[in-house]
Amino acid sequence: MDVLQAIHKLSEAIRTSEPFAELRRAYEQVQRDPTAHQLFARFRTLQKQLQQKQMNGLPVSDADMELLQQHLHVIEMNENIARLIHAEERLNELLAQAMTAMIQPIEQLYDGHS
Repeated sequence: MDVLQAIHKLSEAIRTSEPFAELRRAYEQVQRDPTAHQLFARFRTLQKQLQQKQMNGLPVSDADMELLQQHLHVIEMNENIARLIHAEERLNELLAQAMTAMIQPIEQLYDGHS
């Protein structure tokens, strides 16, 4: 099987997995809650801005990180967003397992177990 075909199958498997379904349900709930939606949108904007800084090689200041932490603390107080964050963490665990499996051939090669 071609590697790209396998990746597309993995993508579809993730899309149909229970962790992704849980994330979708939690995200839809946030979208239906105007307060949660606004809080989450602000947090995502800030998060993207900081990621863009890092990608451009600019330093992320302590003040930037403190602001992000403050926003995170506020949004975690919203039950719908807290559920979304938990669902995202579950999906991230699945993705981490997939990444571990994908890099295993490289690790084995470097460890002399090819």
